Amino acid sequence: MKPTPGLLNLALFVILGIAFWFEALLFIRFGGEMLFVSDNPWLLFLFVSSIPVAWVLVRVIAVVGKVSGEDLLSAVVLAALTAMLLDGIALTWLQGWYGLGQTNLLLAAAWLLWGVGVSLTVGYWESHRYIAKT
Repeated sequence: MKPTPGLLNLALFVILGIAFWFEALLFIRFGGEMLFVSDNPWLLFLFVSSIPVAWVLVRVIAVVGKVSGEDLLSAVVLAALTAMLLDGIALTWLQGWYGLGQTNLLLAAAWLLWGVGVSLTVGYWESHRYIAKT
């Protein structure tokens, strides 16, 4: 039985979600001790800079997956869901992977949730922007 194109896309978007999660994990692992600190004035910049990064990730999903419109939103949801589930597992049972203490890890977890929310918002925006053009 040959895999259907929909099944291949499903796997592709799950793989992209895993890749995006791993990139965020590495970012936290190697930059987290400096960035995710209470009263750090750069925290605001970190959260705001997540918006253009999310836009790039949504574009990567669109280009690599060759999707647009409602299909883009579905793809973004699948990738974001994958990343968020992996974060939930890692933050619960594999906290050492992040290399942070509990207080810093809480800020990193907030940033991860923010990133998922921003990605979903951008995915929604981009999918409806495409629909409005057609």
